[in-house]
Amino acid sequence: MKNNWKNISIKKIAELAKVGTATVDRVLHNREGVKEKTKNKILSVLNELNDLNNNSKKKIVLCCESGQSYNNTLKYHVEKTSKKKNNNITIDPYYIPAKEFKSSIFEKIILNTCDESDGLIIVSQEDTIIERAIQKYCELKKPVITLTTDLPSSSRAAYVGCDQSAAGSTAAKLISNSLIQKKGQILMVMSMPYRCQQERELGFKKILRSHFPKISIKESVYSQDTSEESYKHVKRYIRDNGPPLGIYNISGGNVGVAEAIKDTGFQNEVVFIGHELNKNSKKLLDTDEMSYVIGHDVKLEVEKSFSLINDFYNGKSIKNFKSSVLIYTKYNCLDYELIF
Repeated sequence: MKNNWKNISIKKIAELAKVGTATVDRVLHNREGVKEKTKNKILSVLNELNDLNNNSKKKIVLCCESGQSYNNTLKYHVEKTSKKKNNNITIDPYYIPAKEFKSSIFEKIILNTCDESDGLIIVSQEDTIIERAIQKYCELKKPVITLTTDLPSSSRAAYVGCDQSAAGSTAAKLISNSLIQKKGQILMVMSMPYRCQQERELGFKKILRSHFPKISIKESVYSQDTSEESYKHVKRYIRDNGPPLGIYNISGGNVGVAEAIKDTGFQNEVVFIGHELNKNSKKLLDTDEMSYVIGHDVKLEVEKSFSLINDFYNGKSIKNFKSSVLIYTKYNCLDYELIF
């Protein structure tokens, strides 16, 4: 007997087998009191429904709240992966810029789509309203995959993405090595309460405090994952405090940070590290306006998210998937596919 019966309606099995739901329930839970002929009939119907369920197209809702560059990168890879031959997943996507985000928007999308879809992939900041909405998918025994940034307080089935704490620790190591034992301060640029940014911050601070005590974090400035906001806040900080030894941008808006450094005349004096390799950050590497970009394999993570959903419907147990933290310089991303 195939054991993935929890994704199939007991009422549907009973209707096709022409027995009562209580009888079906007895068979599915291996309880006695059902004739062998009736049991075999129920199991035959279950296997037929399982085959039909596993081979049919799965409609997956994707909700992504992020900066525009990451939204575009994710959209590209989702569309490309969903069009692959023999792929049995269709995507109903919602991409929302972080600066326009309202938890009520995601809540409405999630609650309005849970009955008619087969699963959810979500990129979102931590929010109790969203986590409660995700519970609806879980109650319906449908998989929820958190992508890039986790929602561990929800009942999601799995997280797919890199180890964000390790990414932050990597940034600390790179920025410290670049300063060659200099003593001074670092500026951090942050945005929304994303779990990934919180973990990057913790990893970054842990390494600085334990291994590089001569370097301290002066303070953090906050953007909305936009270049306009990061430019304004970083330029104001440099104007009021002078240039830091380095800037670590945990969020989006790398272009704005680079422009602020350049416009204040300190381009060759500030080590600048940020996240997400895309057309903008690659250009900043090429022109030496960024020192390093820390990335991850978005293509692999999208493919793995699809794979985990298929595994779920094939009755396999699914677990978190951690991709590698990647380091880019101007010399090792020459063949990078320029998407946006």
